[in-house]
Formats: sequence, structure tokens, C-alpha cells
Amino acid sequence: MDAAAESVRKFRAELAAAIGRGHRARAEAHRRAVDFQRGTRELAAQAGTTGEGEQREAALAHRNRMGLEVPEAANPSARDAEEKAQPTGKSQEQTPSDGSDLDFSRAQIMR
Repeated sequence: MDAAAESVRKFRAELAAAIGRGHRARAEAHRRAVDFQRGTRELAAQAGTTGEGEQREAALAHRNRMGLEVPEAANPSARDAEEKAQPTGKSQEQTPSDGSDLDFSRAQIMR
């Protein structure tokens, strides 16, 4: 019974260590999620601001150093208005080519 008791003791020690690692991993994941959510809220608060000042200058300098194209700064509100003004057409899957109602007969499916 001495070997069995030793095996149970080792099992319990390893189990306790695994549970401890799990708790630490959970705590770290929770901390990272909270930090991410905080950052997301901060970014959402800045969503209405333009990229003026030091941040824009730093971004432009980085893009130039990396040899990346620097797009022209567009007015975000005008761009949003353009996107909303564009009509959304029906896709080919929704509109048959001959203009009739959707027909799921074999002849229509196979053409």
C-alpha cells in the first residue's frame, strides 16, 4: 500500500499544480481582456477626432520610412455620407437573369 499511497500523493500534487497554473492563466487572460476593452473604449472615444498633430506626423513619418504609400486624408463624415448614399443592388443570387420570380425547378438550377 506504500506505493499506492505515494502514487496518490504525486497525483494530488500534480493536480494542485495544474489547477494553480489554470488559475494563473485565467487571471492573466482576464487582465488582458480588461486592458483590451479599456483600449477599445478609448479608441471609440477618439473615433470622431481627426488624425491631426503629433500622431499624424508620427504616422506619416513611419509610413515614409517604411516606403509605404501615404493616402490623402479624407473627411470621414463626407466619406460616410458617400457610402450611405450608394444604393445597394440585389445580387445575382437574389435576382434571376430573366426577371422572373425565383424558380427552383431543375431546369432553372441546371442552366
